[in-house]
Amino acid sequence: MRFHISSHHTPDMCGLGNPGKFPPNPKWPERCKELGIEYVIGGGCQPEHFHYMVVETDDVEKLRDLMAPMLGRWTSVVSPVNVM
Repeated sequence: MRFHISSHHTPDMCGLGNPGKFPPNPKWPERCKELGIEYVIGGGCQPEHFHYMVVETDDVEKLRDLMAPMLGRWTSVVSPVNVM
C-alpha cells in the first residue's frame, strides 16, 4: 500500500536554519531501503519548512520506525493513497 507523508516543522526546529543544534535529517531513500520500505518520490519547500514523500509498504508499523528520528521536531501526517 502507498502512503503520503507530509511533515512540517517550525523555524526553531529547522536543522538547516540551526546548524549543529540537531542531528542531520535522514537521507530518506536510504532510510526507506534500510527498513524495507519502497521510496517512491519526495520533496519539499525549505522556506515553508515543509517536506513530503510517498512510500510503499505492507507493514504500517515500519512507518513509525521511518519517522522516529523526527519525532518531537516534526509534525507528520500519514495518509494511505491509491495509485490512480
